[in-house]
Amino acid sequence: MKKNHISIIASIAILLFASCSNKDEQKNKKVESTAPNEITQVVGVARIEPEKGLLYIYSNANGKIESVNAIENDVVKQNSVLITLTQQTDEAELSMEKSKIASQNSAIESAEASAKAIQSDLQKAKADVELNEKLLAAKAITAQTLNDSKAKYDKLLFEYNKQLAGVNETKNKLTEIEANIKYKSAIINDKIIKAPFNGKVLQLDVHNGDYITTGQKLGQFAPEGSLVAVTEVDELFADKIKTGMKAEIISQLNGEKIGEGEVVFVAEFLKKKSLFSDETTIEDRRVKEVKIRLKSDTKIAINNRVDCIIKLK
Repeated sequence: MKKNHISIIASIAILLFASCSNKDEQKNKKVESTAPNEITQVVGVARIEPEKGLLYIYSNANGKIESVNAIENDVVKQNSVLITLTQQTDEAELSMEKSKIASQNSAIESAEASAKAIQSDLQKAKADVELNEKLLAAKAITAQTLNDSKAKYDKLLFEYNKQLAGVNETKNKLTEIEANIKYKSAIINDKIIKAPFNGKVLQLDVHNGDYITTGQKLGQFAPEGSLVAVTEVDELFADKIKTGMKAEIISQLNGEKIGEGEVVFVAEFLKKKSLFSDETTIEDRRVKEVKIRLKSDTKIAINNRVDCIIKLK
């Protein structure tokens, strides 16, 4: 009877030990199962832009539009004419300034010829003075004769210097005319609005006959080159993003993958959210701007809003 009692106690102890062991194992498994998974990708919202950025087309002059020489979606070369303003008045003023060139050159030639003639007389008068000084020393002439020759020399010297000043004045006038020609030419050039780079005309907001002013925004232009997806990564994950990481571009319409790319830019500082943000929303989170260069065969519209998945590994 005593042996049976001992056996029962031992069995109970074994069962309790096994139960505790099972609970410890289950507890460990539970801890393992609740451990956070390693982050392998970061998802963000992006906007598609040219890598060189979207450019606005501005006017550098006031005037009436004579012709719009390009339309939206036109692919153009650098310096291709996009918009032309009326130039009749400016061209007339330019022609008037150019017509002054010939007469002013003639005035310079005449002034220089006169100066050269006076210079010849001046040199002869100087030689006469030197000769008369020697003759006076030899008692061959009177002092009055020497003084007369000196007076003639002084008069010619004054006239020569005055004529040289006239030559400089006519040359300065020519320089002024040439400056006016450059100025008028620059005005005309500003009235021909050209493409700043090779690229595509995205938008033109003006028409023939419109009057525009200096600094007015006329349209938008996309420089030739790769497209980038510009996104902002939350400060919690910003330090994980490095250049060279691969990324996928996902359509927000149907969730399908529509492109691939590589991270080519990560900002060095954190800033407030700005991409697609509502200006009235108060947001204290900070972000880093990230740019993903898309593969050359990617066909996505500029300014399109997409999702991007940056692969951390």
